[in-house]
Amino acid sequence: MKTNKLILSLLILISTSLLAQNKSGNWCFTDQQTQILEQQNPNIIQQRQDLEDYILNFSQTYDPVAKKATIIIPVVVHNVTHSGGQAYVSKAQIEAQIATLNQDFKRLNPDAGMTRALFAPYATSLDIEFRLARKDPNGNCTEGIVRVESPLSLNPNPRDNVKATSYWDSKKYFNIWVIDEISSNPDGSYVAGYAQFPSSGINNTYGVVMVNQNFGAGERTLTHEVGHCFNLYHTFQSSCGGSCGSSGDYCCDTPPVFESSFPCDFNQNTCSNDNTGGSPYGGNVVDQIENYMSYNSCQNMFSLDQKTRMMATLNSTSTATGLAQLWNAGNLAFTGTADPYDTNPICIPWGANFTYNKTKVCEGEQVTFSDIDTYNATPTLWDWTFVGGSPNASNAASPVISYNTAGSYGATYSPGTSAGYYTPAVSKNNIITVSSIVAQYTLPFSDSFENTTQFNNDWTIETLSGLDWELTSTAAYTGTKSVIVYNNYNSPNDVTQLISPSYNPSSMTVPKLSWKSAFAKKATGSSNDQLIIYSSIDCGASWQIVTIKTASTMSSAPNTDADFFPSGTAQWKTFTQTLSAGLASSSNVRFKFYLKNNGGNNLFLDDINVFGDSPVGINEFKPINNFSVYPNPTKESAFIAFDLKSEIQNLKITLKDVLGKEITTIVNGHSFISGRYNMSIDQGKKLSSGLYFIEFNADNKITIEKLIVQ
Repeated sequence: MKTNKLILSLLILISTSLLAQNKSGNWCFTDQQTQILEQQNPNIIQQRQDLEDYILNFSQTYDPVAKKATIIIPVVVHNVTHSGGQAYVSKAQIEAQIATLNQDFKRLNPDAGMTRALFAPYATSLDIEFRLARKDPNGNCTEGIVRVESPLSLNPNPRDNVKATSYWDSKKYFNIWVIDEISSNPDGSYVAGYAQFPSSGINNTYGVVMVNQNFGAGERTLTHEVGHCFNLYHTFQSSCGGSCGSSGDYCCDTPPVFESSFPCDFNQNTCSNDNTGGSPYGGNVVDQIENYMSYNSCQNMFSLDQKTRMMATLNSTSTATGLAQLWNAGNLAFTGTADPYDTNPICIPWGANFTYNKTKVCEGEQVTFSDIDTYNATPTLWDWTFVGGSPNASNAASPVISYNTAGSYGATYSPGTSAGYYTPAVSKNNIITVSSIVAQYTLPFSDSFENTTQFNNDWTIETLSGLDWELTSTAAYTGTKSVIVYNNYNSPNDVTQLISPSYNPSSMTVPKLSWKSAFAKKATGSSNDQLIIYSSIDCGASWQIVTIKTASTMSSAPNTDADFFPSGTAQWKTFTQTLSAGLASSSNVRFKFYLKNNGGNNLFLDDINVFGDSPVGINEFKPINNFSVYPNPTKESAFIAFDLKSEIQNLKITLKDVLGKEITTIVNGHSFISGRYNMSIDQGKKLSSGLYFIEFNADNKITIEKLIVQ
């Protein structure tokens, strides 16, 4: 019998689209894990020997060519993700992978005809069918899919720890775990999957672990791994070995292979002792690179001897190493996989979640909501409620909701089927930020961060990783306060963002943005930090780069590895950026100060100014006074009222929708003397419900008011 140590887990390293072996680094994990398991449980060695003895006896009477009754294997797929679901695999992907697995085992794979004539007589189908479970361990309806969020989805250590995040009894279900990453290497190769041999025990770690990117339609890694779970070894096991019946992979119809390879070289012949021990080929033949238990990219077959080994394992009644308990009639009934099999069960959804296409909008804009990560059923019913939205409830699959009033709003969602709704409903608070279409500030504007309340109300901090921007009294250029990122304690690629209130620069000639900063590079290391200034004209929904400042450009003090704090105003720099024509013509602009760490020190900001070469002074005479819209909200007509302090040569008043499209012109370029005026907005035409904006342009000085029609 076989004397070399059993490989308990297969590591497949992927390079580009082909299976690729990396013999360094993680390649040694197989032997290491074998030694660990044997040290933990020395009985594994004897269990392996007992199973090999059983297979030898089984093969004496088993005919791998004769048609047998189909063995049904109940399957559960545990999709374990982290940080919002990078490893998420859809129900369709899972079903497609199971379909590929069944094709490969039944030899219905589209490339079965690619098996070379030499090996075609020994290529075989297996009387095995894999079915996703339809009853969970508690007898509830299931699609055979479980979704769990855990940091163990990313490079778990020890690797088998991820299996404890979700597990169903492996004597009743064949467990498959799909995760983000098993292990990766600096050269870009990574582990695509690994399996556990049955001789290690049909226990709570038995099954296959796969990475999400190698799981789906047409993927063959799972076929290979399930082969290991059913007690198949690599075709290159023990290199050329000795007698084919007692060494290598124990399969005489798979010629011995010296070592793993990856391309499809059909002339490859790495061993010359093929005819030892009962080979059916009668002499030295080429390597069987099309075998699923090779690493070659042209895999398309299992052999008759491999079928015998797998069928023996599946027929073994040993409670330690046998799999007969998986497919007996009682277990098929328990797991809901017996005939007639329900290919589309109607279950109550589990694990409801939802997504949305925007997090920031201006008043009057719309957000589309959609189901995501709901599993155990495909929803056919949807129950939504929206705080601050219009409508405030919906039964649509992907409702489109309008937000007409500034604020921060949440939503609640429960998916359902005819079997029932998921409970409790999933609620998310403050997920949609709605900003006024009217800018918070006209120009010129200056903020030296002296008013804590104003800072907390006006500025938004969004940190992707690392330490935040924060208000500080440790240093300032003007007054006693500024904002700081303690960047000395951040890690490379940490990002924090400081978002300004909104400004209206349209009344300025050549508007500009200026700020003061204090920064020191590190005395050692790269200190290649970046401060990127972005602008947004759609309330923060999208951003465009205004300018980028590098560490060298920002440096305003001597390099130091200690925490940097400016000693005085001489250690500050002033930056001024002229705004583009597009920003200059916008009536609602905000800025984002985006700091990306790359080994630098603390950064301070102060004196954020937005101004123009010919500004409208704060106290400059304005021609409009007491501009109002009433009633507001309204159900039908509405009116505007305003006072003119002086004669206007060119007055234009227009009603626009949320997209800026002009609905009607109330006044079109006429002159008006001073006085009080009242006008109908819709001029007798009933307005549809929604949000509108009234633009009052008096000699190119613009005022905007909103109108809500219910």
